[in-house]
Amino acid sequence: MQTEYHYPYKTWENQLRIGLHVGSCFAKLTEPLCTMNDCESEEIVEAANIAISNLLPTKSRSLYDIAYNRFKKWCAEKNVQVYSENVFLAYFSENAKNYKSSTLWAQYSMVKSCLIIYDNIDISKFPKLIAFLKRTGDGYRAKKSKILTKSEIDRFLSSAGDKEFLMIKGKITFVVGLILGIAGACRTDELVNLTVDDIEDVGSSMIVKIPNTKTKIPRIFVVTDVGNMLELFRKYLSLRPPHVKHKRLFLYYKAGKCSSQSVGKNTIEKNS
Repeated sequence: MQTEYHYPYKTWENQLRIGLHVGSCFAKLTEPLCTMNDCESEEIVEAANIAISNLLPTKSRSLYDIAYNRFKKWCAEKNVQVYSENVFLAYFSENAKNYKSSTLWAQYSMVKSCLIIYDNIDISKFPKLIAFLKRTGDGYRAKKSKILTKSEIDRFLSSAGDKEFLMIKGKITFVVGLILGIAGACRTDELVNLTVDDIEDVGSSMIVKIPNTKTKIPRIFVVTDVGNMLELFRKYLSLRPPHVKHKRLFLYYKAGKCSSQSVGKNTIEKNS
């Protein structure tokens, strides 16, 4: 008598049932543990958005936005759907007709930063684009500013000893700005934002504090009694009228009179 063996898992119904069970288990293993809304609270999302909004430099943020919006406008005009490397090559090749190499690199840097923040796109990984930008610099020579030597500066300050002449011509503000700019290697913004509270006269020298710097680290420097620098500095401070409501250090001096109007950034840059 032949023994009959039963294989229940060989029937197609059982095979289908087993397949469905295995598939459902695999789906559970591969599905995400939680969605974005489940894992991240509103507080975390808000904190992340605040952190992202502060990634761009505060002072030059407007320049970054202008460069980014110009690129987005160009993409809209060209009906760009995908940000490929060819898109950026076409965009910067058009800009290369009107801008120098240094300006192209500045535009590239600003557009790159904004794309990373706003669109999560990193164009620094495009080798052809980088090679093109480097090639635009072939034969380019950056203009270098003329630099005065220490002896030339000392000679200029010594020849500026006629304080009455300086007051009549309104040049004493420029001379004091020159003294501070050289002694403390000050940027234009730092000179503009200096106040009378940042200056301390200790007799043999003047201690100057720069609370707001580009690196966010306050610094201090000393103006020593070289030439007639301290004499000019003290003369400048003594001419400040008492009715001035603000504490900005640099004021407009014209025809031997002082006004309460503070000197702006453009004026300092023009005279520097």
